[in-house]
Amino acid sequence: DLVVLPGVGAFHEAMKILKDTKLLNTVEQALEKKKNFLGICLGLQLLFDESEEFGITKGISFFKGKIESFKKYKVEKETFIGWNKVKFDNKKKLFENKSIENNFSESAFYFVHSYFAKSLVKEIEVGMSTNGNVHFSSIIKKDNVLACQFHPEKSGKAGLQLLKNVYIDL
Repeated sequence: DLVVLPGVGAFHEAMKILKDTKLLNTVEQALEKKKNFLGICLGLQLLFDESEEFGITKGISFFKGKIESFKKYKVEKETFIGWNKVKFDNKKKLFENKSIENNFSESAFYFVHSYFAKSLVKEIEVGMSTNGNVHFSSIIKKDNVLACQFHPEKSGKAGLQLLKNVYIDL
């Protein structure tokens, strides 16, 4: 019912493993067939065109944009580990059957990342977060694909509610 692309690790190594194990074909087929799909952390990043982590590595290119390092910007943390808020775009629906974004507006989610998504298509950005002066995509939705930079499974009650709604609504 739901394909999940999780992730903790390095972009280039993850892409290599996806290719070597032929899982990349499975992921691409699921995206082409508009299967219900959830990307988590590195799973969100892999869906973009490319990453600059350890040199330029081509991604899956489902989302247009690239993954950049916090080190190039004025930020609070070069490696962001901890809780952060997500500012939801009230004009965009996270879930079709429920309008629950307001339930999350006061919630914090758990992030672990040194790189962030810089989307070229602003219409798919449902939620944004900040690290110092950098505003980055923290929740992206396109078709039946939802991806989040944070770890909902580590984000307490709000994260578990988000996962429950992903399963019900996608």
